[in-house]
Amino acid sequence: MNTAEEFEIKLLVGGTYYPLTIKRKDEAVYREAARRLNSMLNRYRDHFPQLSDEKYYVMAAMHMAMANQMWENFNDTAPYKERIQEMSGKLDSLIGESCD
Repeated sequence: MNTAEEFEIKLLVGGTYYPLTIKRKDEAVYREAARRLNSMLNRYRDHFPQLSDEKYYVMAAMHMAMANQMWENFNDTAPYKERIQEMSGKLDSLIGESCD
């Protein structure tokens, strides 16, 4: 399903072109992701020249998955929400006491 918002791009990753249908607004994100992936693959190739291409892709995928997991953990706001609710309750009772 191709809408006016979508179009096809070809991203070069690891020496192979991959055609993707994406939204126009996301093009820069996809191109930057491909650039970063290629950079990472090249770094792994430079440091471990004896490995297969498949292993470079697995190492890059693991690296990116770990980075993504770290950001998810970093952005976990649940502990802050609980603390804010606790502090809000204390403030409410302090305000209630001062108004009496």
